[in-house]
Amino acid sequence: PKMITVGASAYSRNIDYPAFRSIADQIGAFLFADIAHPAGLIASKLLNDPLPFCHVVTSTTHKTLRGPRGGLILMGKDFENPFGQVAPKSGRTKMMSELIDSMVIPGIQGGPLMHVIAAKAVGFLENLQPDFVAYSNRVIRNAQALANALVQLGYQVISGGTDNHLMLIDLRNRNVTGKDAQESLDRAGITVNKNAVPFDDKSPLITSGIRIGTPALTTRGMKEQEMEQVASLIDRVISHPRDSAEHARVKGDVHTLCSAFPLYPTLVSAST
Repeated sequence: PKMITVGASAYSRNIDYPAFRSIADQIGAFLFADIAHPAGLIASKLLNDPLPFCHVVTSTTHKTLRGPRGGLILMGKDFENPFGQVAPKSGRTKMMSELIDSMVIPGIQGGPLMHVIAAKAVGFLENLQPDFVAYSNRVIRNAQALANALVQLGYQVISGGTDNHLMLIDLRNRNVTGKDAQESLDRAGITVNKNAVPFDDKSPLITSGIRIGTPALTTRGMKEQEMEQVASLIDRVISHPRDSAEHARVKGDVHTLCSAFPLYPTLVSAST
């Protein structure tokens, strides 16, 4: 292959970037990583950093970075492009950053929104603070607690656990599809998404699994003990996917739990 791509949206383990770079170097391939999902955990130095090993890295500025929507194209260091493209006048080999810049602007980007850029700057400043590292730590600990609680309830967590902020659950032993689980949980006030699992025999529109993450719960202030409650709520719904009365009861319990962890606690306290 000319390029090896590293990155995933439902992979719960820490990626070994040096191993991928070793493979890429052996075959002369370009190594590209996308860290849209774990970027905040990488910035907190809790997961492996791809920048020293990958030629180019991309990310979003939302998800675990918790900033406004946007994207990043990163390089650990600049280098002459391996495709032989040269500057027309001087004949020198163009740097890789030049090729990327010329493809982005004006081809696919223009008219930057300065208020969003300012918001990203604020977000990046927050990412550098000790409390963001503490938050990232809590995200991982909550994910591990939730995964463990689901395993104790008999669920099949792909890879057996998680090193990051998410987990992938194989529901084939529960006799329910990912689509049905997602829709049932949504009616009960719990947001997950249907997701294909390894060797899935169902359509991507149906799937045999669901993906669950903990950043939003952690932002509200929930900790490991609440993850046990969340696992129990999820189990009650998936165990009764057609029971609308049980879904309504779970929705009430979800409301009670979330009310104890308001999104804006300072506003709530000010209004009481």
